[in-house]
Amino acid sequence: MAQINRERLYDLLPAIYRERDAASGEALRTLLSVVDGQVDLVEGDIRRLWDNLFVESCDPWVIPYIGDLVGTTPLFDESRVRQADTARELFPDLRGPRLIPDVAIRARADVAKTIYYRRRKGTLPMLEELARDVSGWGAHAVEFFELLGWTQCVRNHLRLHSEHGAALRRVERVDRVHGAFDDLSHTVDVRRINPLDGWHSIRNIGFFLWRLNSYEAECVDARRLGAAGDYRYHFSPLGNDAPLFTRWRREGDEAGLATELHVPGPIRPARLFEDLRAYRALPLPRPGFSEFYGLFDVLPGATLPQAPGASIMIVLHKGTTATAVPPELVRCMDLGAWSQPTADLVGIDVRRGRLALGPDHLLPAVAPDRVEVFHHYGFSADMGGGPYRRRAWLARPRSGMHGLTVSQSGAAGTFATIAAALAEWTSRGKPDTIITIADSRTYTEALSIEPADGRWLALEAADEVRPHLRLTAPLAFTGSHPDATVTLSGLLIEGAVHVDGELGRLRILHSTLVPGGSIAETDPPAAPPSSAPPSVLVAPGPAGDPRNEDMRLEIAFSIVGPLRVPEHAKGIWVLDSIVDGVDTSAIAAPATVDQPGPPVWMERVTVLGGSFVKEIVYGSEVVFDAAVFAARTQSGCLRFSFVAQDSLTPPRYRCQPDLRIAAEVEQAETQAAAAGLAFGDPERAAVATRVRSWLVPAYTSRRYGHPGYAQLHLSCPREIAAGAQDGAEMGAFCHLKQPQRVANLKLRLEEYLPFGLEAGFIYVT
Repeated sequence: MAQINRERLYDLLPAIYRERDAASGEALRTLLSVVDGQVDLVEGDIRRLWDNLFVESCDPWVIPYIGDLVGTTPLFDESRVRQADTARELFPDLRGPRLIPDVAIRARADVAKTIYYRRRKGTLPMLEELARDVSGWGAHAVEFFELLGWTQCVRNHLRLHSEHGAALRRVERVDRVHGAFDDLSHTVDVRRINPLDGWHSIRNIGFFLWRLNSYEAECVDARRLGAAGDYRYHFSPLGNDAPLFTRWRREGDEAGLATELHVPGPIRPARLFEDLRAYRALPLPRPGFSEFYGLFDVLPGATLPQAPGASIMIVLHKGTTATAVPPELVRCMDLGAWSQPTADLVGIDVRRGRLALGPDHLLPAVAPDRVEVFHHYGFSADMGGGPYRRRAWLARPRSGMHGLTVSQSGAAGTFATIAAALAEWTSRGKPDTIITIADSRTYTEALSIEPADGRWLALEAADEVRPHLRLTAPLAFTGSHPDATVTLSGLLIEGAVHVDGELGRLRILHSTLVPGGSIAETDPPAAPPSSAPPSVLVAPGPAGDPRNEDMRLEIAFSIVGPLRVPEHAKGIWVLDSIVDGVDTSAIAAPATVDQPGPPVWMERVTVLGGSFVKEIVYGSEVVFDAAVFAARTQSGCLRFSFVAQDSLTPPRYRCQPDLRIAAEVEQAETQAAAAGLAFGDPERAAVATRVRSWLVPAYTSRRYGHPGYAQLHLSCPREIAAGAQDGAEMGAFCHLKQPQRVANLKLRLEEYLPFGLEAGFIYVT
């Protein structure tokens, strides 16, 4: 950036005045320098005003005013979010400047495209594009009256696509029945349209919506199920079954409708089977990639070209040689019972995220040292270790700071293991250091770190990568360093973190500590442990000499298992995260779950399992789906949260089910008084019992590794699904503002939906 000239006005003066000013101490020069600064402010404001004339470059506060010019109703967007920036207060050393996640509601795009929408008003592609732009979700619109079976008239109004009989031999087409891309004819359904039925009627238009995101996992080490030489692998580095998703990409034709290639959903096995079969039917020479399978990036030495729209790829590594498996050798298989393909083929089970190598790939001369996979997985939000953008959450470089890079690429100046980087850090005297892991590979290591007094260490992943730490022993922090700070950021950790010594501050940012330690499939299957090991274990010290009295555990946008922190610690701060007790207490003291943990501060957190803490200093939009007990209830506050039955907490404000119980009791009392009936404590208790029986959280899945993990189910009571202060859902995914997205879409469709038609929202994920 060019340096600003602070003497523009002074240089315009005649030389004689400048000479006289220099002789008298340059008072005029100093004055004009101040005036120059104000001129810069005025010029900047003028430039900003000019930019504010255009919706593409204006400030967010201007968007509603431009929208008013084109007569559009303002939508709920990030300008209406009044959320305290607690993360900015806790982590002032991060790059920022904004740590509150962006609301995926595109108010700017909505206003900018208003005239564009109105020119195409009422057309199905326009309605589909509108749904995608307004909600931020993948969307596909269907005119259900086009799928009704008709009795054909041979003279006019022929509808040759309306077939009363289904071609049952076309497996892939039949597999789409009752889905977003079903094209078979149906009989009329006169029920009102809803997510489950009532679809096929003359006046219905269905909007299929995909709430989960599709995340690209690039250059990931596939997890072998057995010992060396086994043909069985999982795409997930954690070794668990998880469906593979399609890459979410833009449509090639804006005037057309989305296909399965343009939505972030699970890949259907039948669709992949047809895709690979169609590729093998192409005449030679073939392009080297299909719709779903192909290279994500250029692979040095590979004969296959890059396929930017691909969703899956497999690369076999033998020494320094990388061999991309071509589409001709890939088969779509059902590997639920693990069957090996023949010869040099490679089988893929997209429903379970498994792959199997043929026997020719396991011969000693060619057996791969590792199998590298490129794929996409699904999850609700940018949370936990993931290959999404989180540059604002990286540590800000400072003067005197050291930087080390870990990568298995073999690049000069990098370390092949985290242990080697830590050894270099120790040899330098343990200065303030950021150790950056630059790839998404698996690092199988046993790590023990002793911080330095008054220093900080950050072990973080580079932006948009997700390294997997497969710990053979808990990551231990040793030594007595009560004023040291350690940050774990952007990591997928299979194992636990133990503070065996004393530590001042442990921060877990955008990381995952796998609940339960590991979710890998084993052969033979292993019996689950009697109790889940804690993800974070902080040593309390002996009875007469307590440790970690100044310890602060700070967690943000992360997924962790049970937390075991002593009562005398400074506290636990949790923001926008999931704490999973895995069938045991989520938060408690390390010695026993019968002892309370330290004071906690929670905002937008989902707690799966019971908790016992010293004090709830502050809790907002928290879901405690099991009983929580606070030893001290005279101080603190809990607001806009769900609290399970038999909990003991500080004063609650607009929490559920208390709020609904109070409303039901008031209504019942009014009805009883009108009927002249008695209404006492037994009747109040009966009302409370009835409300608590149905007003409970419901999840798509409680099992970590499932794409819908901790996502509120569609059947979840509205008191929880829209119970936050601003009308969003309670819990870890509050920042997604999903109820507001639906409300925005309904508002827009009132203007653009053709007269007489009714819209229905059908959630695919």
